[in-house]
Amino acid sequence: MKCKICKAENLPGTHYCQNCGGKLKVKNSGGLLWEKGKAFAGLGHKGSSIAPLGAMAVENQGKEFGEMTFRKNLVKVCPKKDGSWYCPDCGELNEQYKNFCKNCGRDYV
Repeated sequence: MKCKICKAENLPGTHYCQNCGGKLKVKNSGGLLWEKGKAFAGLGHKGSSIAPLGAMAVENQGKEFGEMTFRKNLVKVCPKKDGSWYCPDCGELNEQYKNFCKNCGRDYV
């Protein structure tokens, strides 16, 4: 995906530009999202809530997958020429050759 600020190409899944740190517009992957103000049947009506269904789905998924590791599919960091790098998850500029983002703690992968 291309950065609108500096026009640099970034890897898919990157939230912040690896060249300038600007926020990238990430395309949504579908799901139950409120798009163009459309309401889904049964949602948003007085006295109705889907919160219990969401909690149940998360609990069932946890049982299905067991213990999971944190962030399995990290986007590769693309350092600048001087060795500094912008975090693809939070956009923080990190110093030369640091192994972790100083803002969110993300690994330099």
